[in-house]
Amino acid sequence: MNLHDAAGLLGVHYQTAYRWVRDGSLSATKHHGSGYEITEAEVDRFARARSTPEAPPERMRVRNWNPYVDRLLDALLRGDELAARSLVEHLAAGSVSILEICEHVLAPCLAEIGERWHHGSVTVAVEHRATAICDRILARISTHPTGRPRGTVVVTTPAGDRHAMPSAMAALVLREDRWKVHHLGADVPDADVISLVVDVDADLVVISVTNNDVAANAADLIDKLTAAGRRTLLGKPGDSLASLVELART
Repeated sequence: MNLHDAAGLLGVHYQTAYRWVRDGSLSATKHHGSGYEITEAEVDRFARARSTPEAPPERMRVRNWNPYVDRLLDALLRGDELAARSLVEHLAAGSVSILEICEHVLAPCLAEIGERWHHGSVTVAVEHRATAICDRILARISTHPTGRPRGTVVVTTPAGDRHAMPSAMAALVLREDRWKVHHLGADVPDADVISLVVDVDADLVVISVTNNDVAANAADLIDKLTAAGRRTLLGKPGDSLASLVELART
């Protein structure tokens, strides 16, 4: 039979069937001037395969995170983005959650690089390069689960805090937990945060603080949000992402 007839039997548009032929999912023979020919047996096989539910991928069980931290740290310090990306995507492909990847691998690496910068063994350029690599990796593994959202959350930092990576991780793990997330990045003026919170009618605001210098700014923002009737959570260095997810649900 030709591809049009096969598409009709499979209940799809011709272009969909054509795409399956092009990617090799549906076997067909191309005849010059007459298009593709597909056997009835192949159409039956493909229809059965589509109707058979696929088993969920086996979840990787990580008993020791240290080797992953060491390998990623080495890749980040060398600026080897391909190696860093390959390692993280290997974990993601093994159904390791974004929360676990952030909490057990990315965050420890970036904290170690920050400590080395503080002690003078790593330059600002190396630290910024590592952060930029992690930012791009997180964008690649970000998920958008289906299902009813738990609510709307705004994730930001207080004015004066220019470190966006912790808030980015918070945004990703909340999105993974089926929140509708508006991530504002770093160093956002209070008035603009509050305006957007009201505009999107946020159920929750998560404020990420990375150093004590902006603690007072964070407290002021929380007071303003509380006065506006908005629920807030404050994240500080060393706080657990798992705890954030749990608190957000309560």
